[in-house]
Amino acid sequence: MITITDTIQLQNIQIGHYSKLKALIERIYPPAYKHLWVNEDCSFYINKFFSIENFKLELSDTNAEYYFVIYKSNIVGIFRFVYNTNFDNFPETNSTYINRIYLEEATHGKGVAQNLFRWVEEKVMQKNNTLIWLKAMDSQNQALRFYEKHNYSYGKPTQLDFELIHPNLRGMHTMYKFLG
Repeated sequence: MITITDTIQLQNIQIGHYSKLKALIERIYPPAYKHLWVNEDCSFYINKFFSIENFKLELSDTNAEYYFVIYKSNIVGIFRFVYNTNFDNFPETNSTYINRIYLEEATHGKGVAQNLFRWVEEKVMQKNNTLIWLKAMDSQNQALRFYEKHNYSYGKPTQLDFELIHPNLRGMHTMYKFLG
């Protein structure tokens, strides 16, 4: 267990945690993202990216760290990042990719994400990575405001090619921040 603050901890996700991870995502992903999906059915995303096969693949990446986020003794989200990933805007820069951050809505505004980002930025610098980046849906205004407030810049916009997402909601922003 990693302690971030007196109310926030991280627990390494391991292979035996698969059913707990899947149940958590099925609980916290839909309230924030179901509006993106035709018929508000986000099962395609959950079944593709949180399948046992994809889970094993993600756990096998030696450059990645994958955690449950615990707030006030309750598992409220997940946090996964990958060191030494290439960021197209700055291909020569040692970069870390925040691959997944999902937090239950009840944690919003409580400092959970802010403390996680502060912590991961310190870890990234310890790994001699000088840039951190992520992708965010362009329709998730609260998330975009959070990243802007924490000095993330906009990179190249992208589009998801998932046919089950409403066409006008497929846009994504790559966002990045230089550290140090």
